[in-house]
Amino acid sequence: MVAKNARDGRPSAFAALAATSLGTGFATYGVSAILILYLYAAPTAGLGFDRVTATQILAVFATVGFITGTAGSFAADRLVGMRKLLLVGNLIKAAGVALLAVPGGGVAALWGSLALQVVGSGVCGQSLNALAGALYDRDSPRRAAAFSLLYITANIGAAAPLLTGTVALHFGYHAGFAVAAAALLLSLVPYWWGQRRWFGDIGLAPVDPLPPSARRRLLGGAATVLVALGLAGTVAGMNHWVSVAGLTTVIGWASLALPIVYAVVMVRSAKTSAAEARRVRYFVVFMIGNAISIAVYGQATGILALYAADSVRLTYFGLHLTPAGFQTVPAVFAILFGAVASVAWTRLGRRQPSDTVKFGLGMVLWGLGPLFMAVPLAIFPAGVRVSPLWLVGFYALITLGEALTSPIGTALATRIAPLAFTTQLVTVYSLSQAGGNGLAALLVTLYRRGHEATYFLVLGLVTVAFGLGMLAWRRKLSAGVTSGLRR
Repeated sequence: MVAKNARDGRPSAFAALAATSLGTGFATYGVSAILILYLYAAPTAGLGFDRVTATQILAVFATVGFITGTAGSFAADRLVGMRKLLLVGNLIKAAGVALLAVPGGGVAALWGSLALQVVGSGVCGQSLNALAGALYDRDSPRRAAAFSLLYITANIGAAAPLLTGTVALHFGYHAGFAVAAAALLLSLVPYWWGQRRWFGDIGLAPVDPLPPSARRRLLGGAATVLVALGLAGTVAGMNHWVSVAGLTTVIGWASLALPIVYAVVMVRSAKTSAAEARRVRYFVVFMIGNAISIAVYGQATGILALYAADSVRLTYFGLHLTPAGFQTVPAVFAILFGAVASVAWTRLGRRQPSDTVKFGLGMVLWGLGPLFMAVPLAIFPAGVRVSPLWLVGFYALITLGEALTSPIGTALATRIAPLAFTTQLVTVYSLSQAGGNGLAALLVTLYRRGHEATYFLVLGLVTVAFGLGMLAWRRKLSAGVTSGLRR
């Protein structure tokens, strides 16, 4: 067993996870920022998809990546533990990103890359966050600050669009993807080198291992399902039975339903105590809020990425900006706001506001972003190039909201997770992000050029209303989600 003092804040182990978080953030944001541009760029430079299809492909890709994470988190809890999967999954993701860097790969390389990245995400699951949570006692006031630090490192990596966008502009998209793949591989070195000496036995074995006979049946069934899905997808693709829009709709609705179904299974499991089940039921409110916030962010990587290219002045005070570079702005804000939050929670200790209050305020800020962005969309006609400060203001508001919701929701999931579902509850929470991406994909189908202001107005009002509801219900929600735990 690892000593208690090591579990409550082990610097070297946490530093290794923070480095991995930085690399995965760099690869994720660095790729997504230029991938949508690569998809709709002319065939001489990109793949020539139309813009709506490009946006839908990106939304489906992100959603499927979250969904497949259920497999990795299940495997972490019941088959092999968290540590091996974190390393192997990220190596597969790096291979997928590297495939995009192959010149002349075309559409075949795209689908191969997306498949490898989805598999890598599935293998990783939520092992990184679950491992970080395992370093702290459940009642430790340092947990929120630690996850704010992980949020900062991920967003230092999220500064990648500035680098990958600039590299893509000067040397082509393939070079930009190569930079992202190299950064991910380098970030894994500290974890690979030091996991045995720094983590002790944390994450080495599954918390609820399957018996050998059940393990064989599970692996055989999983192989059968994968083969069947592969054949069905190949046949459907060859016969053009499924369109990108149709696939977007199906996956969008599935991703909305899956986290709720998974939570119900967890609550009704014989391995979940009454107090654990009560906590999970109340935690569903946080999951819904997370889905809404991710849907808001989906507009930034989709619709607003195209808005930046078409309707924003890209020369400002003598500086030439790139459309992808705008996605670095929230990373800068995230580092700033995350640092302030981490210091605040550390200094306040047990006097800090409840997780419900933090999350509710965050949701209000998430909603103010689209409301702010509705203003230029309403007052400036199409074709007029607007100040980049409108996008900066939008990102400032939603990132301030994210600094309150993202680390707090993940930290809370690691704190209240039923023992038998240590990694899987974190995955259920991440599945609510998949639900948000699915919701974003469905919202894109409702988007109509010329009606952007109304689109963002409704999105903002719904999000603000949800946050105000959490604040009004804060006492009951806080008592329910921490039932049986010390404050």
